[in-house]
Parts: sequence; C-alpha cells; structure tokens
Amino acid sequence: MGEPRGPRWGPPRWFELTDETIEQIMKDLAKSEPAKAAELSKLREKDTEKFKEEIGKIHFDKVIRERMEARRHQMQTEFTEWLGKNYPEDAKKLAATKDRDPNLYIKQLRLNMEKYIRIFGARENPELCEVLKEDLELKEKAEQLVRKIKSADKEDQKKELNAQLEQTVGRRFDLLVRQKEIAYAQLLKRLEELKKRLVEDKAEVTKWKDAKFKEENVKKRVQELISGFKWGD
Repeated sequence: MGEPRGPRWGPPRWFELTDETIEQIMKDLAKSEPAKAAELSKLREKDTEKFKEEIGKIHFDKVIRERMEARRHQMQTEFTEWLGKNYPEDAKKLAATKDRDPNLYIKQLRLNMEKYIRIFGARENPELCEVLKEDLELKEKAEQLVRKIKSADKEDQKKELNAQLEQTVGRRFDLLVRQKEIAYAQLLKRLEELKKRLVEDKAEVTKWKDAKFKEENVKKRVQELISGFKWGD
C-alpha cells in the first residue's frame, strides 16, 4: 500500500463553483430560461449565499445530466462496435437505417440492445459470452419448434418436433448450470479479493487512528489551507 491520500474537505473538483462557472450558468439560463435568470440575478444582489446554493443545484443537475448522456453515448458506441464484430448481419441492417431514418435507427438499436445485452455485458468473460450466445440461439430455436408443433397436423410430425424441443430445452438446462458455475467462480474470486481488502483496510484504519499520524496530517492540512492548495486534488 502506498501513502494514503488526505481526506477531501470540500466538494469534488467537478462541482467547484468558480466565478467563471457561475457566469456561464447565468448566460445559459438567460437564453433558455430568462425568467429564472432574472430571478437569480435579484437573489444574487439580495442574498449571495442563497444565490450560490441555487446555482449549485443547477450546476449539479447539469453535470449529472451531461455525465449520464456521455455514458449513454459511450455505451451505444461500444455496443455498435461489438455488434459489428459478433453479429455483422444485424449490424449491417442497423447501419442501413442510420441516415435513412434516424428514429427507426434508435428503435432498432434499442431492440438489438435488448436482445444482446446479456452477451454484450459478458464480453470481458469469453467463456460466459459463448455460453450466452449458444443459449440465445437455442432459445430462438425452441420458440420456432413450439410454433411448428402448434401448427403441425400429423401426430408423427408432432412427435419428432417434440423430441427436438426436449433435446433443445435439455441443452439449455446444461447451459444454465454452466452459467451458475461461472457465476459461483466469479463470486468466489470476489470473496477472496474482499478478504484481502479487509486486511488492508484494517491496517489502514489502525494507521489513521495513530495520534502522531493525525498530528502530521492536521499540520499539513493547515499549511495547505494557508497556501491555498486544495487537499485531495
């Protein structure tokens, strides 16, 4: 373990309300919500602290929305790249709608994500990924067999289709067992990591409870406050 970082005494850097940030928020509000901007301008003159509190809420909401949108866009980009490598035909059909009909593209993208989301989510685990791929294929095969059984007229044909369905469902059961085995192995690995982390954290707590360590860090913090350096940056 390395030397522990000092505790954060203030908000994270992305949430700091600099004068520049405040002015930008006010400019944006003046364009999008002029009434709200006028209201805040009056509050700014009347109660500076309350004004900063309200601006802080707006800033926080804006940052969260931007981060969520960025994450959503990143996930969609990663998914379309993954789809192209693993299911090129589906990716080709999806790409064909992007320029022709953007709304249809979004709809088809969502449908593809719903269909393949479990496999995509397991992309860092090749074994689990292959298990899920086969399971999806068998699921679709089972659905096709059920439709054929319901529409079949001859008993011998139904009997053959039922045998195929039983075989397909049996294989899916084996794959389900394998998924549980993989999940158990992952959980066991995570448990070992947590045990190691517990030992490390216990040692860390003991160190931070030491009176000398506290005295050194408090003095360091005081000096940083005087010099204007932000602890934890």
